[in-house]
Amino acid sequence: MLIATLFFGCSPKATSQAELNLVDTIKLNIDEPSGITAYKKHLYIVSDQNGNIYKTTLSGEVVEKIKTNYKDLEGITTLPSLKKIAIVNEAKRSLIYLNFKGKFLNKHKIKGKQEESNSGLEGICFDSSKKRLFAINEKEPKQLLELSLKGNIKNKYPLSFANDVSGICYDKNNDCLWIISDESKAIYRISKEGKLLKKYKTGVLKGEGIAIYKNHVYVVSDYLNTLYVFKMEN
Repeated sequence: MLIATLFFGCSPKATSQAELNLVDTIKLNIDEPSGITAYKKHLYIVSDQNGNIYKTTLSGEVVEKIKTNYKDLEGITTLPSLKKIAIVNEAKRSLIYLNFKGKFLNKHKIKGKQEESNSGLEGICFDSSKKRLFAINEKEPKQLLELSLKGNIKNKYPLSFANDVSGICYDKNNDCLWIISDESKAIYRISKEGKLLKKYKTGVLKGEGIAIYKNHVYVVSDYLNTLYVFKMEN
């Protein structure tokens, strides 16, 4: 069993051991799952290869396939109060809104630099308390971006604690963000200003997306087409 162990935090009191325990490993019938979010007892997983969104149970069983007209999708989140799904295209730096059936609503350009087409936007999440989005830029530069709903950059924060960043989600209960790194094989809990709070080493290969639902963390690997389910221990 893989165990993700806390290495360090932002204060001396945070140095005690804590764990994310792997409770399930599930093979997905989804090609190259690259982003994940959780909503109403379901997961929504986007495929980088075919651009489809897959609505699944919490155990990864596909219950609905939502087709889109986009490829190179690396992140997904839901905006329930606005009845929208948001996805991001990495190479074109596009924020795309769909309804829950996949119908196109509108699209916005997210400004910013990226050295290569495949080192750009890697994840998106929605902070429902402040009606804003957070996105991450994979590397060169590694950044946390605070966005308006129209994709305008309000703030940007450098992320220096990982080799790259490949997925992000918002933790409503703790009012913070969780980020996963593909290259570092780790999960990080951070503040909404990009300050590192905790680090968990997972050993997951090609972890590309992360979601929080209740006391569980869901991670997808595009390389292995696998869903990893971790339980958060107090």
